[in-house]
Amino acid sequence: MNRRGWLRVATAAGLWLALAGHSPYRQWEVHRKTRLVLLASAADPQSVQLGSALAKIYLQRLPESRAMMARARDGNDLVRLLASKQLDVAVMRGPDAHAALAGQAPYADGGGVRLRALAALGEHLFVCREELPNGSAYMLIEALAAGWSELDPALVRKASGPRPAGTPAIPLHPGAAEYYRDH
Repeated sequence: MNRRGWLRVATAAGLWLALAGHSPYRQWEVHRKTRLVLLASAADPQSVQLGSALAKIYLQRLPESRAMMARARDGNDLVRLLASKQLDVAVMRGPDAHAALAGQAPYADGGGVRLRALAALGEHLFVCREELPNGSAYMLIEALAAGWSELDPALVRKASGPRPAGTPAIPLHPGAAEYYRDH
């Protein structure tokens, strides 16, 4: 192999090593595992407000959680982040949560997502993936209950009606159910 060939191979190898060593996915994985990331849809301003309010409550009540709110571009991205197990908790409009659970449009492309309810926040639900440990769900609800008075009442006003006809109820997470039984 001539000198130019060796130079190309060395440059390609160096470039590959540089790119492989700086993968942003590894940093994201560490970031999400060391923080409570509350997901909300940027297309739903009220869920963003609720997510921010919940993050503040968790920062005050569970400072070790390093809670923060993150915005998904829309409901579809939010459901995909939950379904792919990149994030565990989200604030969603009730009808969207029911559609995601049932695998109905607009979330039908990946089948149903095994969501569990943590709390009802007016027209929104605070949901998690089914795999969230019971102890974590219990702590989240306990902190939320302690900080409930800090939420803007306009954000958690009563829902306008029941879930859409023909949709299943979102099952309560066992850890949340245990907290509600205890209190």
